[in-house]
Amino acid sequence: MTGAASLLLVVLIVLAAAYVPGYLAVRALAGSRLIALAFAPAIGTAVAGIGAIIASMAGVAWTLLPFAVLSALLVLLAHLLARRGVRLPSTVLDGPLLAPRPLAAHLGWAGALVAGLAVAVVPIARQAGGAGAVLERYDTLYHLTALTHIRETGDGSSLTLNAVTSSTRAPSSYPAAFHDLAALVPGVDIPIVLNGSVLALAVVPWVVGLALLARTLFPQVQWAPPAVALVAAVVPASPLDLWIHLSPVPNLTGFAALTGALAGAVALWHALTGPVRARAGLDENASVAVLQPASSPAVRDAPDGSADAAPVWPALGVVGVSGIGLTLMQPNVGVMALILIAVLTIVTGLPLRHTCRRLLAVPVLALLPVAVLTYTPLGARVTGFSGGLQVPWWSALGEVGLGLLTVWPMALGTVIAVLWWPGLVSTLRGPLRWLPVAWIVVAVMYLDAAVDSPLNLSVLFFRGQDRIAVPLAMLSALLVVPGLQAWARLLRRSLPLGGPTVRGRAVVAVLVVLATLAALGSVPPRLDNAEKNLAAEYPGRGRFLQADELEAFARIAPELDPDRSILASPYSGAAHMYSLHGLNVHLPVAGTALTDQDRAAIAAVPYADRWTWRCRTLADAGIGYIYQERQPYQYDPAFSAIEQGGESLGTVLFETDHSRLIRIECDPTL
Repeated sequence: MTGAASLLLVVLIVLAAAYVPGYLAVRALAGSRLIALAFAPAIGTAVAGIGAIIASMAGVAWTLLPFAVLSALLVLLAHLLARRGVRLPSTVLDGPLLAPRPLAAHLGWAGALVAGLAVAVVPIARQAGGAGAVLERYDTLYHLTALTHIRETGDGSSLTLNAVTSSTRAPSSYPAAFHDLAALVPGVDIPIVLNGSVLALAVVPWVVGLALLARTLFPQVQWAPPAVALVAAVVPASPLDLWIHLSPVPNLTGFAALTGALAGAVALWHALTGPVRARAGLDENASVAVLQPASSPAVRDAPDGSADAAPVWPALGVVGVSGIGLTLMQPNVGVMALILIAVLTIVTGLPLRHTCRRLLAVPVLALLPVAVLTYTPLGARVTGFSGGLQVPWWSALGEVGLGLLTVWPMALGTVIAVLWWPGLVSTLRGPLRWLPVAWIVVAVMYLDAAVDSPLNLSVLFFRGQDRIAVPLAMLSALLVVPGLQAWARLLRRSLPLGGPTVRGRAVVAVLVVLATLAALGSVPPRLDNAEKNLAAEYPGRGRFLQADELEAFARIAPELDPDRSILASPYSGAAHMYSLHGLNVHLPVAGTALTDQDRAAIAAVPYADRWTWRCRTLADAGIGYIYQERQPYQYDPAFSAIEQGGESLGTVLFETDHSRLIRIECDPTL
């Protein structure tokens, strides 16, 4: 099978695993097609994450079989609950995504979306050069190693996956839901599995989810879903671009799935609060923000003015399972979901406080886990992190205000900012005010991360504006809709837009051409940004892997003793040989927690050819090979002794201009 065919196979399997279980389960609970499509990726992720934990505890290898069994059980449970009357309420997501329009209009939007996706994906594919390209980022090494570990051991549990950071393979926790979905693909090379899985989960849920979110927020604006989907495809700070920029894969795939889950949560919230709004005398038909008529038969008045409990519990169940999926993908994605839900419910719930005070408990309950993680030792693994890119405050303000976010800043971001800024201003006073408030909250978190503020508002996101840039881009893409409406109102005062006149059509054509040029103008910076981390060489940037080194390892791999490990800096190309060739690598992940035995083995390298007890130290650790770099990708004094051993250690198996592999031949028994 060719690399391209293998990549396509990975994409199809991962998308099916991500979408099918959740879609069928929500449909079984009487959810509409669109709300099922919205929740599906988060629920599918929950099935994979929870299922891998259960399989590990039961001693069953994590493969497609246990995933299929657990998916079938979930759908069966949903059917049984539906037969007992447990059903989701009707929402604004009932009905089609797009209103009936001429075929030419649908084809035009479809063509524009395909072109937008090409603008985003083709530069990356061009620089990658192949389906199995290895991204030159620290995080990529971890994910390659984690997938290899799951395939080798059958254990994909989030409670144990971080064993890959220990030379003794001591189990520890790491959110593994992404890896559990990707590991369902059998028989394909690990680099292709990683690339295909990220490509599938970073693009499809992001674009589809944002289209559904636009349908939820702007149900009367027929062009909103395709327009937002198009912006999502080309916006610079997208999950796809974050992958190449920094490679925090669980973060970016989780944020992609968040779009749909948020669409479903918003739709359910407004559906369930419809009777309360009617009781409070709010006119739901005054704005495009109407999400559920108060007279809907699926939502009934209860004596206390709240929605009837019948549709509340299945809604809470679906949202809760989705939240678990997002959290098992990456906990700070779950944190962002809680923050956005808190903003939604407090802004829309405050006007209803006199009619139903219970609604105010929702934002409190949403923010409680965030506070616990921030101010208790439960979040210490994240809150104790230090580092990251720090910029001056004026630069941070410029990034946010001009749309030049740290993930691939380019002129296209500023063009999009010209569209969403009017939307931000115009919605602050309308029924959709929760959307600009959410944008402001996330923007403040971005600024906090950018300047390393002592307020630590971004502490649960590793103080990294790179990660926060994606949800900020999500909200900005939505604000493009009211922004375009504001610009249209302004232009209509002087130009006959939208009319059948020749002048009106000409103006629209000019605007389309300008938008196309802006999108195409982003291709050169996309090519350059992708080249920085994908090309074999890039000026001023080091590389884990070199072409001659890869060739040498591929040639020598069959001759190496599988029972003896390679000792090398985890910041070197040798660390990748576990996932690329299945070689036994002592420290396969950057950031490995060194044991006393590890430190002793590293310290023994310069003296093993002269001192027997030093040679014995290496033998006792199971080390049979030493990999040395003359030009290290990153210098770390903890591993500097590895580079100090000479040829007298043993036979040099291969040597390049920058590295060599030595087979240890000292005698530990003398």
